[in-house]
Amino acid sequence: MNTIEINSVKNQFIINLCQELQDSLVQGWQNFNTSENVKIFSGFFEFIFRAGFDESQYRRVIPNPAYDNAARLIGKPFLEAARKYEIHFDEIFPGSFSESQEAEKEGFEVRIFKLKAFYQNKPLCLFLLKFPHYHEKFGFPLSPELEILELY
Repeated sequence: MNTIEINSVKNQFIINLCQELQDSLVQGWQNFNTSENVKIFSGFFEFIFRAGFDESQYRRVIPNPAYDNAARLIGKPFLEAARKYEIHFDEIFPGSFSESQEAEKEGFEVRIFKLKAFYQNKPLCLFLLKFPHYHEKFGFPLSPELEILELY
């Protein structure tokens, strides 16, 4: 195989991987939103909210525990799909909270994480993982989105 053919195979692998990982995020989001966990985490969110977590000094450096644990549940199918492709990441899912950013959308916020993907112990690509969520109440209005930021 010449360099062009190798790059074409690698690019197709990454495209297929990205699509399957995105599908797994949608599946995890749907599974979570139709489970009893929504009620549990919603109650936990209310408890933390009333305790003043969002107004505290910790809000910028520590993820809200209700959202952090819910995101991990949503991410289970994502991690299973990644394992199938022998992919691992430089961070624990969904990524480093302290290095993440938050953007406002119409009616909700989006937490944006970066995950560096490795294949056979070599850097493959850098993903952006976007988690839409609310601040005043618990919930994920849209499924998480995955996008490739950089190929290696």
